[in-house]
Amino acid sequence: MKPYRLDSSAWMPFRYRSVGDAVLLTGEAGGFGWLSPDDFQAFLAGELPADHPALEELRAQGLLRSPGVEAELMARLRRRSAHLFRGPSLHIVILTLRCDQACVYCHASRKPASSRGFDMSEQCAERILDVIFSSPSPDLTIEFQGGEPLLNFDILRYVVEQAYRRNDAGEPRRLYFSLVSNLASVTDEQIAFLVDHGVMVCTSIDGPQALHDRNRPFAKRSSGSTHLAALRGIEAFDQAYRDRGLDSSLAFVNALVTVSRGALSQPCAIVDEYVRLGHKVIHLRPLNPFGMGRKIWSRRGYSAEQFLEFYIQALDYILDLNSRGVEIMEKMASIMLTRILTDDDPNYMDLRSPCGAGIGQLAYDHDGRVYTCDEGRMVSAMGDEMFCVGDVTHDGYAEIIRHPTLRSLCVASCAECLPGCADCAYVPYCGVCPVYNYMTEGDLIARCPTNDRCRIQKGILDAIFARLRNPSLRSLLERWTVMRDRSSVFRRRTV
Repeated sequence: MKPYRLDSSAWMPFRYRSVGDAVLLTGEAGGFGWLSPDDFQAFLAGELPADHPALEELRAQGLLRSPGVEAELMARLRRRSAHLFRGPSLHIVILTLRCDQACVYCHASRKPASSRGFDMSEQCAERILDVIFSSPSPDLTIEFQGGEPLLNFDILRYVVEQAYRRNDAGEPRRLYFSLVSNLASVTDEQIAFLVDHGVMVCTSIDGPQALHDRNRPFAKRSSGSTHLAALRGIEAFDQAYRDRGLDSSLAFVNALVTVSRGALSQPCAIVDEYVRLGHKVIHLRPLNPFGMGRKIWSRRGYSAEQFLEFYIQALDYILDLNSRGVEIMEKMASIMLTRILTDDDPNYMDLRSPCGAGIGQLAYDHDGRVYTCDEGRMVSAMGDEMFCVGDVTHDGYAEIIRHPTLRSLCVASCAECLPGCADCAYVPYCGVCPVYNYMTEGDLIARCPTNDRCRIQKGILDAIFARLRNPSLRSLLERWTVMRDRSSVFRRRTV
C-alpha cells in the first residue's frame, strides 16, 4: 500500500534558507524547523511521507496545518507586534554635545568640553518632558546621552526629579532612567543621586587597556588612561550599591564594546577583559557610518565579512567559557535569541518591523529639536535635517507623531513588504534601519538588499541557528533569553 504523502495543502506560510548542511524553515510568527536538503525537496514536491519524523517538529512550530493553528498564529503575531499600539517608550535626551574624550570612531559630533552654547536648558528640558509624558506608552524610559551627559548634570537631576513628580501626579507609568557615560568625570555626589533615583548606567569598555585607550583617548592627551577612569567609575557605583545593601550582581554598570578595526584581531582578549572585570554581559557592536564616524570610515572601517569573522570567534569563545562554568553572554545574540525562542519583545528598536524610529523612540537634541531616533540626530549633525520631526519649542506630541517623515520611515521599514526582506527566512526576527539605508545608499529603502548591515544581521543569525542545532549548545543559548529582573534594583530609592 502506497504511504500517504504530505502535499502543499498542509502547509502554513513559511520561508526557508540553507544554513550549514540543512534547510531552515521559518513561520510568520517565528516558529522554525529543519529538514535535510533531500527531505526539503521531497517536501516541496509533495513526496514526503506524512509520518516522517521531522514533520512532528514542523507541526509543533505552527508550520503545518493542525486544529487551532490559525488562532494560535494570530495570538502569537498579536503579542509579537504589541509594541505598535503603545507609542514611543524610549526617549533619548541629549543633555550636551560637550565631551572630555576624543574617541577615534565618534559618531556623536562632540564639541570640546570647554565649549559654550551646547548644553540643554531647564526650559527646553521642561518642554521635552511635556512631549514624553504625552506618549500613551505604559512604559517610559528616559535615556541620557551626549556628548558626555555628566557635564550637564544639573539638567539630568532636574529631568529625573520632574519626571518622578509628573508620574506621581498623573496616571502612573513604569518609569525608567538610563545614563550613557564614559564615567571619567563622575563624582561621589552624582553616583549617590543616580543610585538613589534608580538610574541605570552604561559605559564603554572596548577591551584591554591598550586597545581601549587607543580607541577612546582623553581630549587632553595628558589626562591619563580612560580605561582606568571607567574602571574607577564602575567600582564606585558597585560600592554604592553594596553600601545600600543592593544586589550588585544585578546592579553592575553595563558596558559595551564598539568594535574598531584594531579590535578585529582580539576577540578572545576582549571577552577575557569582561570576564576579568566580572561582567556577565558583553555587547559587541560594529561601527556605523553616522556623524563623525562617516568621516573616518575609510581609515577605521571594515567589511561585514571582517566583523562577522571577529564576532563568530568571540561567540564561540563565550560558549566555550559557558561550557566551563563561566557566566557571560553576548547581548546581540541574547536579543536575537529572545526573538527566535520566545514571543517576548526584547525592546530593541532595530529588530522591529516597522523599526522603532518615531513609533518606538524619539531623540531630543540639546536645543529641543526632535528626531525619529538617535541615528537620525547623527545625520543632522552632518548637516542633513532629513530625520527632524519637530521642535519642542513650538511642537507638541501630536504634531511630532504625525510628521510625514515618521510615516515614511514606518513604510520604509515594514520588512514584510520590502524587496529582499519579504521572502527572507529571517524576517520574523530581523529589522530594517532606513537611516542606515539613507546614509549608505541615498534612499530610505535599500537599493541593494544585501548591504553590509544586512550581511551582518544575516551572518549573526546564521551563526545562532547553526549552533541551536547542536543540543549541548542550545541548552547554553536558551539561558541567554532569560533576562534577570532589574526592576527591583532600578527604582527610586529616595523621595
